Amino acid sequence: MDLNSETFSISPEQQAKFYTQNPNPLQKFNNKKYILFGIITAVILIGGFLFVMSQRGGSTILSPIVERNNDADSAKQAVMNPLSGEMVDEEQAASWKDERPMAVMINNYIDARPQSGLEKADLVYEIVAEGGITRFLAFFLSEVPEKIGPVRSTREYYLVLVKELGDAMIMHIGWSPQALEAIETWPVRSLGRGGGQFWRDQARIDSGIAIEHTAYVNGVELRELGHELGWEGERDFVSWKFKDSEEPDTSQQCLVGECDKPITIDFWYEGDYSAIFKYDRNSNSYLRFTGYDANGAPAPHLDQESQQQLSVKNLIVQFVSEIAITGDDKNRLEYELVGSGESIVFLDGKAIKATWSKAGRDDRTLFYDTNGQEILFNRGPIWVSIVPDRNVEQVVY
Repeated sequence: MDLNSETFSISPEQQAKFYTQNPNPLQKFNNKKYILFGIITAVILIGGFLFVMSQRGGSTILSPIVERNNDADSAKQAVMNPLSGEMVDEEQAASWKDERPMAVMINNYIDARPQSGLEKADLVYEIVAEGGITRFLAFFLSEVPEKIGPVRSTREYYLVLVKELGDAMIMHIGWSPQALEAIETWPVRSLGRGGGQFWRDQARIDSGIAIEHTAYVNGVELRELGHELGWEGERDFVSWKFKDSEEPDTSQQCLVGECDKPITIDFWYEGDYSAIFKYDRNSNSYLRFTGYDANGAPAPHLDQESQQQLSVKNLIVQFVSEIAITGDDKNRLEYELVGSGESIVFLDGKAIKATWSKAGRDDRTLFYDTNGQEILFNRGPIWVSIVPDRNVEQVVY
């Protein structure tokens, strides 16, 4: 189109004004053409790219932010273990993310040591069963060992902890009268009552160990039994809060053996059932010892299968009321796990004065600092020692 054509029907004065304001009108129109051409070209290219991707098995197109420099592993969605707070990708979590936790009652009598499977537990509770002898309630989710034990009977207060963790399943061999009533009336998903199988370690029997300290179970088979009983799937429960960064205590500078005083927990008295934890700065974890050797030194708590010493990222000491059950012919005990009380949380080489609170039997026990803020735990295995509140001074650190 000729801008000087008479078809515009403008005066010379108007033409002069137009050129003054638009010294190169053809370039302006041409720029618009280029922009339009670029937009059309981009649309064609994107459409072609989408078509090609659709021919590659329906691959998902990831944004650069999600893909993070084309790192395929980091593009996978992270899944949190609700027991330990550990983060893994979808593939690693596939075997357990839709399952409920499984608990096993593990013997801690002297002749039952060393135990098998404790090192794979995400969360372990230690409480006195009777006579000052402690017993472990170990929860497994991310890993389920093929050998766990020795296995012993359960008590009602252990079942309170089972109920608060998503109505977990529990394997035990035997029960107290109070526990049996709870299993049948609450109810509790008891693998022990549901046909869970166990075997005896003949080598231990041949060595002279009493038969009640020789029973073991296969965790994988127990999980399958749970499915057969209709207990597959999960039920949500409140997870504790976890922090993403660890802050190990580097405030003390000392020679080897000069500091880092161990944490000693005497549930009833000092001796074979004392629990001792030593902080390891290198791994920012707590190494566990049980009782003392012939020289009076803390005895490392080893796993029977790996011969590795047990260690945890978080240690909780929870003080609760201990009550003797009136008329019980075995002098069994009751621990008041519903309510509130004092506690101490050990993590990152530091001791945090804390409180605990549990609103009801099926509610999660939560831990708070002195400012009323919920404790942020490290991601990793957790050990909870439940101690009679009359023995606060028997926890030394």
